[in-house]
Amino acid sequence: MSHYILGSRCRSPRLRFSQAQKVAVLTWAKELGAPEVPSMYAMKKTQERFMRLLGTPTEKVTTALGNVFYLNAISKAIAMDFANPLTRFAMQEYPEDGQGHMSQVHHGSKMLEDLPDGLAPPCVRVDRAIFFVNELLQQSTGSYFIPKKIFQARISSAGESAEPTVFALGHKVSKTMEGFAVDPEMIIVPVSTFFNTFEDLRRRAASSILFASLMPNPLREKSGGRMVYTVPLIVFMDDVSGNVSKQWNKHHVVYVSNALLPRQMLEQEFSIRFISSSPHATPMELMRGLKDSIQKTTDQPIVTFDVKHQEEVMLIPYNLIIAGDNPMQAEECSHGGLKCNYFCRTCKVGGTNVEKRTDKGYCDIFQCGELRTPEETHSQVKRQIQLSKLSGGTDKVKTAVSQSGVRDSATSAIVDRLLELGKALWKRVVGKPALSEAEVSARLDSELDALLGGQPLDDHINPLLGMQGLDVHKDTPTEILHTILLGVVKYFWGQTAYILEKGQSLRIFQTRLESINKDGLNSPTLHADYIVRYKGGLVGKHFKSLAQVMPYLIYDLVPQTVLEGWSIIGRLVVLLWHTSIEDTESYLANLSCVIDDFLTISAQCAPSILVTKAKFHFLLHLPMFIRRFGPAILFSTERYESFNHVFRLASIYSNRQAPSRDACQLFAEQDNIKHVVTGGVWHDPIAGKWVKAGPSIVKCLTNSCSSEGAAHLPTQINGNGKTEIATPIDWKETEAAKCTTLMVPAQRGNRFFKVKSFIAAQGDKCKVGAHIVVKLDNAHQIGVIEEILVPFEQPFASHIVISLLEFLPELHPRLRVPCVRYPVQEQKVVVAPPDVICAVNVQHDCIISCCTSTRTVLEKQERSITSRTKDLINHAPTNAYIINTSSLHNYQWIKAVVPSTLYDQLLASSISDHTSLRLHAADLLQSKKGKDGEIGDTSPAEHPAFNHSKKTRGKGKENAKASPVEPTVTTADSNSRSSSNVCGTHMPTACVWSPNRIIRSPSSWSVYAVWRFACNPLWGRPSFLPASLATTACVFIFTSAWWHAVEF
Repeated sequence: MSHYILGSRCRSPRLRFSQAQKVAVLTWAKELGAPEVPSMYAMKKTQERFMRLLGTPTEKVTTALGNVFYLNAISKAIAMDFANPLTRFAMQEYPEDGQGHMSQVHHGSKMLEDLPDGLAPPCVRVDRAIFFVNELLQQSTGSYFIPKKIFQARISSAGESAEPTVFALGHKVSKTMEGFAVDPEMIIVPVSTFFNTFEDLRRRAASSILFASLMPNPLREKSGGRMVYTVPLIVFMDDVSGNVSKQWNKHHVVYVSNALLPRQMLEQEFSIRFISSSPHATPMELMRGLKDSIQKTTDQPIVTFDVKHQEEVMLIPYNLIIAGDNPMQAEECSHGGLKCNYFCRTCKVGGTNVEKRTDKGYCDIFQCGELRTPEETHSQVKRQIQLSKLSGGTDKVKTAVSQSGVRDSATSAIVDRLLELGKALWKRVVGKPALSEAEVSARLDSELDALLGGQPLDDHINPLLGMQGLDVHKDTPTEILHTILLGVVKYFWGQTAYILEKGQSLRIFQTRLESINKDGLNSPTLHADYIVRYKGGLVGKHFKSLAQVMPYLIYDLVPQTVLEGWSIIGRLVVLLWHTSIEDTESYLANLSCVIDDFLTISAQCAPSILVTKAKFHFLLHLPMFIRRFGPAILFSTERYESFNHVFRLASIYSNRQAPSRDACQLFAEQDNIKHVVTGGVWHDPIAGKWVKAGPSIVKCLTNSCSSEGAAHLPTQINGNGKTEIATPIDWKETEAAKCTTLMVPAQRGNRFFKVKSFIAAQGDKCKVGAHIVVKLDNAHQIGVIEEILVPFEQPFASHIVISLLEFLPELHPRLRVPCVRYPVQEQKVVVAPPDVICAVNVQHDCIISCCTSTRTVLEKQERSITSRTKDLINHAPTNAYIINTSSLHNYQWIKAVVPSTLYDQLLASSISDHTSLRLHAADLLQSKKGKDGEIGDTSPAEHPAFNHSKKTRGKGKENAKASPVEPTVTTADSNSRSSSNVCGTHMPTACVWSPNRIIRSPSSWSVYAVWRFACNPLWGRPSFLPASLATTACVFIFTSAWWHAVEF
């Protein structure tokens, strides 16, 4: 027991122990006289025995290029999921027709409609009999049927709480004198009507020739009478540093999740399986290893124990989603990346810069183009290999890439070698006879055969292009972390921060951010001082928080188009972070409308942004991906990016001599330990049966008690300066006693504590003064908590006093959000804690109230009050409030409480004519008004809000101050790893002048270098070059830098 306990603790994923720390712990235990303290040798032997019992999934892989890496077999990972009660009982084996509802991956159209026959669920069990698809069966009514697809649906009105019913889509079969006739029309029948299997009917007459060849299903014999399940996988690949320090130690890692699990479990670290990592192998080499591991299960079926049905089952894994950031997904699609002329990996939109700046080319970017297909991409890759063998192959290959956007990293080494050899063979050398075209072709063909190593060319091309059941262009969905938060939101933030800084409004912004109401946001990252000070170094969690509150901070500090852009960003983020979609068609229509509005507003702010930033176009494909896979949060990579920390710990606690093997072995050990401790079953080769750990190892996982209504008793300081529980009060002294509307019985004989907060039904901590959603008479209303009462000698609240608010009939005139206020006749009610649903975020309407005054408060540092001060907004005492509909937390309850008429207004498009605005942006782009700032006679209202261009060169500081440089933002998943400067801006090419400092730029450093060159011959100045000449050059460069000086 001691060996197991210590071994499991030392291999915790996020609490790693070095060898020295393990020795220190054992020594400390021995010094204290603890019994049965194991030695390091005993611990190692115990772990080896552990691995022998559960098996070692680690395999060695050698690539065609000679790289060596290790991976953990897919078969072992998913077998553990079915043999573990925590994961198995949460799985859903069949795709589900949600009838408009979507919340899980199995609600998506790919699992429901688009899977090939070999990967769709192949069988179903009815009364201990197993029925396979494509096999004739007899129903309980006596009629015959051939199932083609098996799915489930919830036919009860209870929604998700109802048990799903399993159905089969297939052909009705009628018996004739000649045999069985198959009706080509498909019908849906419940599988509960299945009675006789094909085995029961096979002695009878054959069915129609078309279907007779499919019977029996090959899986019936291969499975050996076992149930067969197909297991969809979400595969994630990323490049991550194996170091804790800033030194970049690049590893490519592959993680996998079982998509049969619900979203709640997919988000947990427990459900992420490490597959492989390597600092040497390329991403496509790792993907080929993953593909081979999946295809190996075809010849060697996965047989595991199903703890749900207590039987052996057979599993068939397949790729459902390939998740990752945009550069990685582009490489997985054999695409050239975000900087290509045809920059989209999903469709063929794009063209040259000239074509994209025409009216037609510019407007095409606002639409989805013709979808790419794996077959076309595969043929383009082959064509580029053939072009590399022709004369002038380098230019031909470059042209092919620029005209198609296809660039396959898996065959790049072959293409580069052929181009290099071709240049040498086609080159004419003086004194040597030129090779004929036939000789050159023969040499290149011979070199190609040598590079292929006797294998087919298809085995060297991107392995994902020919993978069964995978359309790599449709199955690499737009990822919301890198495309939304670290893409378009980061760009808007960088440009907005620049505007605030130029307008000297950052201090006002910081004061408003410090003063904003954070109740109901569930966002701990809105630290005003940090966000303003490090505005150029924010990460995804900061952008997610800012997207929810920005309109309430900048309403009078930025141009109207920028404010509208942030308002639409708030709506977009809420829609994309939906965890459940009630009406798919309505949701996708609203999402498409919001995306169109956002792209048009972005074109107004910066016309060139749609041409230079591909992520704006990627938004257009989100509705297709959501329909295909479910809510966008399902294919988000945030959980995998968090898991990178676990891999990094595994990397730094190894000796780094064999990083790929060590990581695989370590994660295999961790998977085995967590499988055992959570009650998983494994096959004991000695006993020859399925076993699990004993009760002393597997302890009961106690469920935490419900915290609904829980509250902390109030305290007070007594005369001796000590803290004690406050004195309870009588019922008549409470606010609840004064209310006329009581939804819970009064308790006049009892005494109560007045507490500051309690836990609402959805788990929110609601304080006195917080805005909440409350259920009254089967309707939802919004209110403010006035009092929380806890009966004497009880730990839970019993009475909550709510002051109700009422909605105004129209949206806010500027922010377009619902407005609320206290009614003229005050309405207070007393409710029970379960009736308080959750907290919501409500802001004071500072626009209508003209809240401009501030108050000074002392800062708190290190849990103590300091002498430093900060300003807060002093809100005017007006009865004007607005509901933050951009809040991600409890968005579904905000929708439920807002009247439908107001919510319809909220969803309505804010732009009436997209085409004219987009054409106007194209005109500005074509005339360089949207790029170079040559506005000419254009009115100031038409100037793009994000184009801060230089004016005509002039003298004096006034002109220098009026010549800002247009900032750029480096997105998180750009191809380069260079860090961006503050506010996402880049250094200008001349000396940067400021009233307080001079920032040296490349030109100023060139002045310094020429001066040292002139003054010190030892630095390399030739003796024949006069120092005066170098000095003259120095003066010239310095003068040029002065004329181009701009303020940063």
